[in-house]
Amino acid sequence: MSPSAFRDRLRAGERLLGTLVQIPRPEVAARLAGQGFDWLFLDGEHGGFGPAEASRTLAALKGAVPCLLRVPSLDPGRLFEAAALGAEGLIVPHVDTAEQAGAAVRAVQGRALVVVQAESREAVANIGAIARVPGVDAVFVGPYDLTDSLGIPGQFDHPAFRSAVETVVQACREVRMPLGIFRMTAAEMRPHEAAGFTLLATGLDGTLLEAGARALLAELRG
Repeated sequence: MSPSAFRDRLRAGERLLGTLVQIPRPEVAARLAGQGFDWLFLDGEHGGFGPAEASRTLAALKGAVPCLLRVPSLDPGRLFEAAALGAEGLIVPHVDTAEQAGAAVRAVQGRALVVVQAESREAVANIGAIARVPGVDAVFVGPYDLTDSLGIPGQFDHPAFRSAVETVVQACREVRMPLGIFRMTAAEMRPHEAAGFTLLATGLDGTLLEAGARALLAELRG
């Protein structure tokens, strides 16, 4: 699928179900791609997807499922290099200002979608301006870093976290900016989907592997 085709689905408000892939092996991504996900989140920030690993995985998938690659930083050189690898888009972490969002768009040069992560108190304060930057295709909330920034690590039911997410939702809704978020479980994700999030990354490869193993052992052991 081309970046423009995935962008069209994103802009149309389709519910796009994905999962986080941190194990940098093409076989892992291929197995997940075969399960029917709408997209895969290849993690080059906290996972092992450097340029070489991402390139091998994208080549092995042969376009079977759209992939968004998270880069490790805002460095323009890394963004330029990552945009050439063939992923449908890049997820850019720690975008706190409109200036940073604009710099990311310029570095990518139209070769991939640009999804900026809002994951700090500063990003929430500036989200209205960030969401209006030409060339930004979606805003993606990073809940773990956001709760850390708010001084409430891991407290996703805390009023401060809920308020921050609502601020992002309202700002993006005003300009019809697609919204994404990562949550570990379907139960955690459902309220965000109801709030208008459509680029949904639920679970990650390691936990899915563990869950499958636990379920099998539980059944075998009765």
